[in-house]
Formats: sequence, C-alpha cells, structure tokens
Amino acid sequence: MQEALRQSQGLYKLGPGTLYDNLQKLIEQRLIQELGHRAQDDDPRRRYYRLTSRGRGVLAAEMARLKGVVREGKLRLQPARPRRA
Repeated sequence: MQEALRQSQGLYKLGPGTLYDNLQKLIEQRLIQELGHRAQDDDPRRRYYRLTSRGRGVLAAEMARLKGVVREGKLRLQPARPRRA
C-alpha cells in the first residue's frame, strides 16, 4: 500500500480492502500466484506474489492498449493544421 502511494507520488492511496480483494481476483484469474517462501526474519503477515506467464501476457496486451490510448491522445492535442484551399 505504501509502495502504491509512493509510486503514484501521493495521488493513489490504496486501502487494505481494495488491495486484498484485487489480489484475490488476480489469483482466481491465474494472473498472479503467491510465493510460498520468504526470509526468516520477515514479517509473517507479509505475502509475496509473482506474475504468471498468463499474467505477463495480459499485462503486455494492456500496456499495448494504453500505448495506443496515449498515442491517440497526443494526436488530438496537436494543433489543427490549416487546410489549403
């Protein structure tokens, strides 16, 4: 939760309910899986996850989609060129 806040420069505050609900959905969709191992001195409440190969594919597709959205947005922000008569 703190990392999401840091990466968003304070714009996105993630609550525990939102985090754990979404983690469960990602597990059910087989996009992530929980890792069973952790350092011995780590907090036992802390959980670690990794993307599955399916998750990597979904992430790549979403990144490509968002890249297209950004490209379209940039085109729309360019000033209109005068039309020749």
